[in-house]
Formats: sequence, C-alpha cells, structure tokens
Amino acid sequence: MVEEERHPEDWVPSTEADRKAIFGQLDRLLESPLFRNSKRYPNMLRYVVEQALEGNEALLKERLLGIAVFQRSPDYDTNQDTVVRLTAGEVRKRIAQYYHQPEHAGELQIDLKPGSYVPVFRRPEPQPSANGGEKHLLYELAQRTENAAKIPARKAPSEEPEQTKLHAEPPPRQEEQARTEPDNSPVAAGTSGEMPRQFVKNRRSSLLRLLAGSMVLLAVAGGVLFWWVSGESRQTPDHQLWAPILQESGQIQLVVADLSAATLNNSQNSSQVQQRRQAGALIDLLRMGEIVNYRDSLAQTDLVAFLSRHGKPYRLELSSQASYSDLQRSASVLVGGLDNVWTLRLTEPLRYHFVHRGPGYNYAIEDRQHPEQAGWSVDLTQPPDHSTQDYAIVARIFDVTTGRPVLVVAGIGANGTTAAAQFLLEPDRMAELTPHAPRKWEHLNMEAVIRTQILDNHAGPPHVVDCYFW
Repeated sequence: MVEEERHPEDWVPSTEADRKAIFGQLDRLLESPLFRNSKRYPNMLRYVVEQALEGNEALLKERLLGIAVFQRSPDYDTNQDTVVRLTAGEVRKRIAQYYHQPEHAGELQIDLKPGSYVPVFRRPEPQPSANGGEKHLLYELAQRTENAAKIPARKAPSEEPEQTKLHAEPPPRQEEQARTEPDNSPVAAGTSGEMPRQFVKNRRSSLLRLLAGSMVLLAVAGGVLFWWVSGESRQTPDHQLWAPILQESGQIQLVVADLSAATLNNSQNSSQVQQRRQAGALIDLLRMGEIVNYRDSLAQTDLVAFLSRHGKPYRLELSSQASYSDLQRSASVLVGGLDNVWTLRLTEPLRYHFVHRGPGYNYAIEDRQHPEQAGWSVDLTQPPDHSTQDYAIVARIFDVTTGRPVLVVAGIGANGTTAAAQFLLEPDRMAELTPHAPRKWEHLNMEAVIRTQILDNHAGPPHVVDCYFW
C-alpha cells in the first residue's frame, strides 16, 4: 500500500481543541444512517482516527488493521482475506455520501484517501451568505443603469451646431435662436449638462431588453443541456436494464422462493428417491435454520422499496403458487436461486446456469459455452462464518411468446442473492457492465455472473465477473 503525500489543504491537528473538534465530527459521522446501522465500518473508521491522533500512523497497515480491528490471526493471508481493503473502500464511499449532503456543507472533514489507511482532516470552509450573490448582481445592474444615464448623446450630422459648418453664417439673435431651437435638442433650455428623461428611459429600456435577451439565451442553453443530459442518462446501464420492466403495464409479479415446497432436479442420473432426499437436505442448508430465508427477504425488501419509489405496483407470489400464465401476464422478478423452482426453469437453457457438482453439496454457475471450465462454485456445507465468497446470476429475459420481461435475482447461496439485488439497485455497481455491453441494449436479453466477498457472513460489494448480451 503506497502512502500518499499530504495535500496542502490537509490539516494536521496540533492542540487539544483540535482533537476534540475531530472527535466531535467523528461522532456526527458515525451517528448518521450511513454508519450507525453497521458494526464493521464504524469500528474501522474510529480506530484509524484514534491511532492517527495518537501519532501511531505506522500501525495503519493492512495486516495490522486486520489483526486489531477484525481479529484476524497474525499470519492470515491478505490476498485471500481482503476484509480490510473492502471495508476501507466502503468507508470511503459512505464518507463521500455524507459530505455530499447539503446539510453537512461547512463541517470539518474526515476522509480516507485511496491508497492509504491514514485519515486526513480538513478545516471547515466558510460558507458564503445565501443572498450575497443576488445583492451584488442587483448593485451592479443599478450602477450600470446610472452610468448609462450619464453618457451624453452623440449628435447626428444634421444636429451639428451652425458654427461647425465650413461656411458659417452669422449666428441669429438670441430671441430668434430660442424661438427656432427644436424641442428635441440634446441640451434642454435653461439647464447645463442635464440629460433629458426620455433619453434615460430609452437607455434603461435597452439595458432591460439586453438583460431579457441574455436570460432567454440562458434558458435555451439550459434546455439544450437538459435534453442532452437526459438523453445521456437514458443510456446508463441501470436505466437500460430497468426501463422495460418499469414501463410494463399492470402489476409486477415478485416471485419469492417457497422453502416449504421447493424441489430440485439437478442430478439426472440419480434415482427419484435419492433426488428428493438430497433436495430436502439442500433446502435445510439454504434455510440456515430459518423457515423463511432471511437474506432472500432482505433482497425482496430492497426491490419492493425500489418499485415503490418509482410508483410501480407489484404483487408478491410464492414460487410454489406462481404459474407460467402468471409470468406471461406482466413483468416478473424472480428472487432466489436454488430454492426458487421458476429461477431454475428459466435459467436452465441459458448460457450461465446452475449445476450440481460432485456427490456433496457443491453447486456452481456453469458457462455453457465453456463447460470444460470449473465455473464459479460454492460448497453449501461450509459454515456461514467460514464462507469467503458467493456467486449469483442477474438476468433479464424477454419471453419469446409474449415479449414480457423477466428479471432474475439469484445467488447460489443466500448471500449471493443479496449481492445480486444490491448490484441491480446501485448505479455505480451496474456501471461495470458498460465496457462489455452494446450501446443500446434496452430491449436485448442479458445475463451476468456476479461475485461477492463474504465478510462475517455478510455479502460485500458485488462485482461482474462475466456477462452476455443477445
């Protein structure tokens, strides 16, 4: 891990008051919803801040943090167990989200720079007055109007005084000059250098017309920019995946696994009795002692919240009660992998599909184009707190008969399903599809394999390991 040099704006606290201010800001950060519902992220952030303020920056190394914060053994393999790196990345993201919120503008800043576990601090920046800019603009406009009124009018050639002509005649008598002087003379009778009201009014009108024209141009430019940005946003991966589903009429069928009725058909060479026995044992593994798969429920809850935010009606359906005609009626979302019979039926002919490997409970996602490869496998007999990774399939398939879209959110294990839902609901994660996807794939079929690192029996950030569009 390469340590970065400090930025000139970074602040090195030197007094007890500085330390108290930093600890106060740390408490505000950790009490925010971004941190308070987690245990791992606050522990790491508090530890690195405390050690930095104590001058123990030499202790803020990956292995030492793994031992002190996450109770890893002194000889643990940091290449296999990346808990420190993954946690630090998530802490950085949550800190950025915190300071991006307007209500936290002007606060003292605590941050972890990429490539380092040593925190940096920045003093709060003074915030400008809310209406200071408006006052300055109004004052400047008033000054320009006043100055415009003082500019003398330029005389037309026909209005040149008689004495400037090449063959000047003797000036008329004062009485005759006063009687013949036109009313629109640039100098009013009986005044010295005072501009007429009509001229000032015309100058102000011109200035106002100029200002109005500028505002129109700005509005047009803003409209063009909005149209361009909107067009670009329609090309983002999250929009292209979700648009066909959200645009479907009627309710979305949200089909969740029914563990009490789940059956599998992954071993065609075994007898029916052995198959049912293994299927029952597998379901017990997937339940992890629960009647309802808790992590499948978490994924379902996040998807329901997403649909509600977009004003999309939905209906929950158990996989044992859903029928093919239900899936044809409207868009559908299938939650769960090995415990959802509809997921297995839909993904079985796809390029990436679930398979059973060996005599035990080792299941994998296999690439049909490269069946000779081992694929991405998980041993479901492994204790949850010893699992290191899980895999999932995210797919959007259009029914060949009805054209209705079906979205698959399916992990080998329950943590894989949670990671698949997180991938679908976070635009930054879905951006990983961009280098591999066609420019416009809104109405194409797509399938992706997702990998997640398991940390303390919780799914870490999801990442794409392979994908396919057709």
